[in-house]
Amino acid sequence: MTSEPLGVEAAAWLALEPCPPTRLVVCDIDGVITRGEGQPVDLDVIARLAALNRAARTDPYVPAVTLCSGRQAPYAELMAQLTDSFLPCIFEHGAGLFFPRTFRYEFNVAPGYAERLASLRAALEPVLLSTGRAFVQPGKEATTTLYPLAASLEEVFEQASEIVALHAPGFGVTRNLQAVEVRPHGVDKALGVWRIAELLRLPLERFAGIGDTDPDVGFLRLCGFSAAPANATPAVRAAVHHVSQHAFGEGLLDILHVLQSRNRTVPPAAH
Repeated sequence: MTSEPLGVEAAAWLALEPCPPTRLVVCDIDGVITRGEGQPVDLDVIARLAALNRAARTDPYVPAVTLCSGRQAPYAELMAQLTDSFLPCIFEHGAGLFFPRTFRYEFNVAPGYAERLASLRAALEPVLLSTGRAFVQPGKEATTTLYPLAASLEEVFEQASEIVALHAPGFGVTRNLQAVEVRPHGVDKALGVWRIAELLRLPLERFAGIGDTDPDVGFLRLCGFSAAPANATPAVRAAVHHVSQHAFGEGLLDILHVLQSRNRTVPPAAH
């Protein structure tokens, strides 16, 4: 590992001693930091996350917080700025990483992904897009997110699955609470978490994951500690170590308090 893609702040953070149970929190954005698409952002939650990230630079018992989102790179970049993140952030479900301090992007997909995605979108156009049955979320480069318009989420999922099977066998189709996701096989948030752990040379046991919907389960299970706000889906609630009694941003802050308390009470030597 070199410090070049990470920046000097990350290198200094990694050198802090002692090493408590949780050093890094990998946190979903929609449904955890915010209430999701089209909803107002709680600026107090954002400010408190930024304050925690500043404290984490010098206090090893305060875990740093980074982002793990299906959102496009510019959105992840903005959220990283707002939360004063200094460690790699995951965008497009693990298709890439953003490095806040050195302003670099890294894609974790095979070469030619842009051409394959363009071909897929051309196949989606006459069935779902030009018919007004769904629209594509702009700004994504390696994956596609379809939001229903004149069709149900189930109908969009079924039609997208048929199109992908015929025209893009290298892609998989999943759905969340509001949209249908089409992404290359092997690309998920767990891939992004593995890549961050590799870059930082930090054991996954030192990671905490926070998510709220079913596509988060994979990365949550990788982390040494996992948690969810009260608004999480049943599958997520069943998969994590801790569920907050509070929803969305309040739940996130509650979980971060639990993690700090755990860091200060569990001896580092025991982990």
